[in-house]
Amino acid sequence: MSTQHPKVLTLTLGELDTNCYIAWCPETREAVIIDPADAGDVIAEEIVRNNLKPTAILLTHGHFDHVLGLLTLRLTFDDIPIFLHQDDLFLIKDAQKSAEYWLKHEVDPVPSPTHKLTPAAIFSFGNCSLSTLPTPGHTPGSVSFVSEVAEDDIRIFCGDTVFAGGVGRTDFKYSSALTLEKSLSCLMEFPIDTLLYPGHGPTTTVAREQKNLGY
Repeated sequence: MSTQHPKVLTLTLGELDTNCYIAWCPETREAVIIDPADAGDVIAEEIVRNNLKPTAILLTHGHFDHVLGLLTLRLTFDDIPIFLHQDDLFLIKDAQKSAEYWLKHEVDPVPSPTHKLTPAAIFSFGNCSLSTLPTPGHTPGSVSFVSEVAEDDIRIFCGDTVFAGGVGRTDFKYSSALTLEKSLSCLMEFPIDTLLYPGHGPTTTVAREQKNLGY
């Protein structure tokens, strides 16, 4: 449990309007980067502009629209560690090819993660921390990252598991609607004021999505 929530900067990047989040401790300026979707130079500029010290890159899942900024960041910030759940390694391996197929233009190579993300992983940066919550379904290795200051004061970076008014796609051959439903049920059990930072679109709350999903 953290002593405080991190400050959060949202950058909506790339042709699929994916949210990249920079989260940092206000006192120490230590930061993590969640889902560097694209335009690694823009992300790096914001880190420098805010005088931040990036400690890790955390990936909610391996889809190409969440990882195209990795190479620039890896080169800019002295081999910063990259964390991804092992069940999504096959996706990031093919991310460059997938991006070029769907976007119809060349993209930077996508570096491999340096660390396998475990369900028990906790990332501490200054007085803040994020715990890892497996939320598979959209992809086999999808995870969410949870900042908890108190039992009723929680914020979750939920990737493409749930959006404001929607949920992640499950029409990929490796997706599972049943597994996603279990992950959604898990998220909807958090306190109603829990703030959700999704992979696309605006922030929302558990209360709003309980209503949208019929919980």
